[in-house]
Amino acid sequence: MKIVPALLNAIFAARGQQIRKLVRLQRRPRSSFLSLVMLTFFRKIRRSIHQSPSFPKYVIYALGEIALVVIGILVAVQLNNRNESQKLLIKEIQVYKEIHSELVETLIDLQDDKEDIEVSFKSSIAVRDMIINDVADVDSLKYYLPDVYNLEQSHPKTSAFESLKSMGLDILSNDSLRQKITTLYQLSIPLIMRSDAAVEYSKFRDKLYPLLEPYLIVDRELVGEERSPQNYAWSRGFNYIKIKNVDQLLEDELFLLTLQQSIRPRWIVIRQHESVVNKINQTLTEIRNEIDNLNK
Repeated sequence: MKIVPALLNAIFAARGQQIRKLVRLQRRPRSSFLSLVMLTFFRKIRRSIHQSPSFPKYVIYALGEIALVVIGILVAVQLNNRNESQKLLIKEIQVYKEIHSELVETLIDLQDDKEDIEVSFKSSIAVRDMIINDVADVDSLKYYLPDVYNLEQSHPKTSAFESLKSMGLDILSNDSLRQKITTLYQLSIPLIMRSDAAVEYSKFRDKLYPLLEPYLIVDRELVGEERSPQNYAWSRGFNYIKIKNVDQLLEDELFLLTLQQSIRPRWIVIRQHESVVNKINQTLTEIRNEIDNLNK
């Protein structure tokens, strides 16, 4: 019979070591206090068993050890789940910040492009009206014509969204915001580059310069002048170029037709930029609000 108590003592000692390891893993003071109280309680029972061994006491002690192990495991699992949830929360906030930063850059690019296209749109109308009303002069044409065939093409960054897709879109817990971000990246932003209006705009822009080129010559007097380095940079207006045969240009019906056909696509592209810029601004506001909520 002495073998049984010794064997049980060895088993209980091993159990006790497991329990103490589980207790050390706990981060919450309340859980640690509860485990400490239970360990103290069962130690008293164990001492009592050594002093006066009896089978019922062994049964009580064994059941208590089992209960303590189960409780320790459940607490450990709960804390592990909390730790995993905290890691996911930190990752979600980081993803939102990366998306926000990327959309800010895209927003700036689109706003700049929109302004340039508006200049091109207004310049095209100005040149068209001068030709139709036969009031064009060399200086005015030289001022407006460079913007007529100007085309700004945005190249939005998508690395943050691609990273999000590789991790899984479900990492964003806000379903509505996740849908808006996805729609923005997969539909709204690509629409600016691939829409029919953008394609037409690009097509007519490519047609305009070859039609205009025969009326341009190098201004030899300007080229011969000494210039500072910054004057060689691209700027509004032709660089060392002047217009020849202005009267012939004003009578060029093909140039006027192509110019007129390019005006409406420009207007549509401007409206598309405005729409996407508004959507990005709204999404940025929601992302900032969501980050604030997650940080609470």
